[in-house]
Order: sequence, then C-alpha cells, then structure tokens
Amino acid sequence: MTAELVRGQNHTLPQTRLEIRVSAGTPVVAGATLGDERGTVRGIEWIAHPGSPQLPGLEVSQQAAADHRLAVDLEALPTGAHRVTVLLALPVGVGGPVRFGAVPAPFVAVTG
Repeated sequence: MTAELVRGQNHTLPQTRLEIRVSAGTPVVAGATLGDERGTVRGIEWIAHPGSPQLPGLEVSQQAAADHRLAVDLEALPTGAHRVTVLLALPVGVGGPVRFGAVPAPFVAVTG
C-alpha cells in the first residue's frame, strides 16, 4: 500500500515492524525521538542518535550518510510512546552545505 502524505496527515500502518527510509542527497545525521500522546519526550532515554543509536523498538544510523534506514518495531516501543519523530541535521566541519535550504528537500518513505 502506498500513500503520499502532507505534513500533519495520518495514515493507517499495515504492520508493526517498519522501516523509515530517508534519502537526503547529501550526508545528514539522522536521529529520532519518542513522544507521549502530547508529543512530549520524557527524557534522554527517549532520544536515539548516532552516539546512542538504539532504544527499545527503535534503531537509527551511527554515522552521517545521504541515505538512512531507521528500524521501528511498534510493539517493542516503551509503554506510553505514541509518536516517533525523525530528526535530520547537517554534519559540521565536513565541507558540505551549512543549511538545508542549499540542498533539495529530503524524501522519506515508511515501509512495512
């Protein structure tokens, strides 16, 4: 099943094990946060980033890359986690772009 969504739009997921693929066209650092029903991140234990890439039910890349695959197991997420937010950042000091406006918009796909 394929659906193209706009910001804020929701869509039913067919499975509980998902892969979030990010294609940025330039190296980026990917991270993710877990949020409760209001989107609040409860603490550092709900933040995955290259220095701490694994949380229960969530794994992110350990280095900057143009393409990322984040693994999500919705059934393994901590109790109270209702939202997964993907974060992208440009690495500093590598001679690449210094702002996202200088590169094409990233493409994100969720697959089951």
